[in-house]
Amino acid sequence: MWVICYRFEPHFFNLDDGPYYSQEYKENIESLSLESQVKLSRLGIPTYILESYLLTPYESVLVLKNTKDEIIWQKIPIKFDFSEKRTLGTVELKQRFTHLRLDGGWEVSIQPSHQEAGKLYISPWGKFRFFYHSW
Repeated sequence: MWVICYRFEPHFFNLDDGPYYSQEYKENIESLSLESQVKLSRLGIPTYILESYLLTPYESVLVLKNTKDEIIWQKIPIKFDFSEKRTLGTVELKQRFTHLRLDGGWEVSIQPSHQEAGKLYISPWGKFRFFYHSW
């Protein structure tokens, strides 16, 4: 059922990014400070851990790990305003407002420092889908 829901859900722009985008971060995160963390579970079983690390005092790196602490992806959330790339600032993840979606993925509440609060969507297989801010 998840595959059918996921297949027909609107993806806004493409399977990886949406109204806001991200760029890959390929550096080592061991020296960065952990800002926030949420656990993504399915039927009470932990599946992934999403973490936000401070890259600079004005920018975060989002990191998705499996339960063995292996990194799946590292991304810097950005947005484009009139062809200008801008960071969202530091991004705090909120466990209280994180939940499983009907398609088997997750919806995670985020609080960027340079943007309104919003949601980050992660696919059932751990892909960064898209995120948007609340109006």
